[in-house]
Amino acid sequence: MPKTYTVKEVADILGFSTNSIYAFLKEKRIRGVRIGKGRFRIPEEELSRILHLSKKPVGVPVAAAPVASAEASATSVIGSSVDALSPTGDAVFIEPKYSDAGKMRGDLLAPNIFDWFIGLGALVAGVALFLFNTTFTAEEFPRMTLMYPVIRIVLIACGFGVIMSCVFPKAGGWRRVFHLTLSVLGFINAFGLIKSGDIEGGALYGAMAVMILLENFVRFGGIVAIGLYVSLIAILVPAVILFFPIDSHVSALSAVTGVPALIIGIVSLVVSIALLILFWLGYAGNRKLFLLAAWLLSIGDVAVALWYAHLQYWSRSFFILVVGMFTALLPYWWPLQQQLARRYKLLLHGLFVVISAVFVLAVLVVYLLQQSIWAVREREAMNKLHVAHTRLTNATSSIQGSLEVASSNIDFVKSMSKPDIATLNKYSKIIYESNPNIRRLVFLDEYGQGIALYPYGTFDEPNFSYRDYFQQTKNTGKSYISDVFQAKSDQSGRFVVVIATPLLDAGAFTGVVTASMDLERIGFLLSQVAAGGQGEYFVVVDARGVILSHPNEKLIGSVVPSSDPLHRALKGEEGIVKGMMIEGMLGMMGYVYIPELRWAISLRAPAAKIVGLSSEEIWIVFGVVCVLIGAGITVISYIRSRAYAGKEGGP
Repeated sequence: MPKTYTVKEVADILGFSTNSIYAFLKEKRIRGVRIGKGRFRIPEEELSRILHLSKKPVGVPVAAAPVASAEASATSVIGSSVDALSPTGDAVFIEPKYSDAGKMRGDLLAPNIFDWFIGLGALVAGVALFLFNTTFTAEEFPRMTLMYPVIRIVLIACGFGVIMSCVFPKAGGWRRVFHLTLSVLGFINAFGLIKSGDIEGGALYGAMAVMILLENFVRFGGIVAIGLYVSLIAILVPAVILFFPIDSHVSALSAVTGVPALIIGIVSLVVSIALLILFWLGYAGNRKLFLLAAWLLSIGDVAVALWYAHLQYWSRSFFILVVGMFTALLPYWWPLQQQLARRYKLLLHGLFVVISAVFVLAVLVVYLLQQSIWAVREREAMNKLHVAHTRLTNATSSIQGSLEVASSNIDFVKSMSKPDIATLNKYSKIIYESNPNIRRLVFLDEYGQGIALYPYGTFDEPNFSYRDYFQQTKNTGKSYISDVFQAKSDQSGRFVVVIATPLLDAGAFTGVVTASMDLERIGFLLSQVAAGGQGEYFVVVDARGVILSHPNEKLIGSVVPSSDPLHRALKGEEGIVKGMMIEGMLGMMGYVYIPELRWAISLRAPAAKIVGLSSEEIWIVFGVVCVLIGAGITVISYIRSRAYAGKEGGP
């Protein structure tokens, strides 16, 4: 005769109260045989189905004895339509539905590893969004700045809610609400990432959204659900590399390794398929094979997380770390079934709480390091801005001084009025060679007519009287620094800034001597102040906001956007801001005004270069997580050994 068990025996095996088992029988979530009023027996086959141990005998407490059911004139309890979607696989813990919660004791549920996985993943990803993440483009920045606070709150709240619903049975009704909310958010996030070109990220979060949604209708069980998610991303990510090589993260990896994206994709796909075959074969019956495959997959996850950390994509890095950690825990969770005493349930929940706390603490450590680095770099940036300010004023003052000395020389002034080209060239050579900041000297008569150039060249227009520097110098009788404009001499189309000084003969205006600044030389002087290895560079604009110095020469002569902090500097302000730079990168921008020149100067650096942690710091963070994984494995192994040693007590 087939074995049957009493309600008390089943309660002891599953770790629930007898009231809970009666509730499950009433709700037809457990199939039983009625042998009298309020008395049931549960067949061994049904108990094995719940425990997913259909090929193994079910261990019972020593005092328990099987009871034959042949004498019973009972009918079998028929499963409801809900049972058609009954839990399969492993680590699915039955949650009682309370019709009269006040009359039932609130049992502590054994941990559902999938719920802890998605809960911790959402919580960590939400908290990690407080860190700097290289996720923006210039077009996305305003929109994402508004969306990120909402996304953070929803992820943290839903992650915490999922965890609470898998700990306390009375909160179980909210489980599906939190699951569906995370699923919808995952689809939205995946759509946004794919639209912005991050197809890899879209695959990662889209697969998670699919699994959360699917698990709410087909209860695979914790290990199977996590295994299916790992399988999805192990196939999708190499597929993204193969079919969408323009993905930014793949491109960066290809650039660093020197291996074409196609080769990376093919190798990744082959390795992933091989590991997944080992994983599922091992799950089917070979624990050592399962252990090997799970650990290899976990190591791969940690390697990917390290790569994202070096890219300063911390929210994704920590999320993949969570995936790697739970993948490593799966083989140790596999033999751990529901026959757990309350103290072991508490210990498992405590383990996951500690894991959550350590992950959040790791995020906090990275955040504090980023903020500390940012504060130091802000102080350094302001100091460098003041040094650059001094260099620019010294360069322009030296040119202006050279011109004013020449304008006080009577022979030089007389040579302009004649004009005497030989004498002009003699003095021009002295001025030019004594000041490396001068690119060209131009001599204009009292009507703005071009007389001579040094070094030698041609005039593409005969008269310059319409230029502001000529008019200002003639009208004020003082030296003048022009705004940046495009020169016409020698048909070069070069952008120049001119310093002009009037020439007076016995108090009468006889012409203007001008020196165009060597803007490349100015850029060189500023580059000596900026730390190029850290991505720093200077941008200088004139009074109109037109760029006169920038590492990208194509931007010289263009106007900075109205949102750029350089416009604040032109109003006399100074400071440091974080925002989107002209090049479309998120960065730090310091700015000051140079009143003597009517210019503004800004020191800039990509935020990824500023808040990037060193390799040593990243390894420390990941080392802590690896220790955490080892501690989790130790605790789970201890609980499993105690439970299987027959030392399991009642709930």
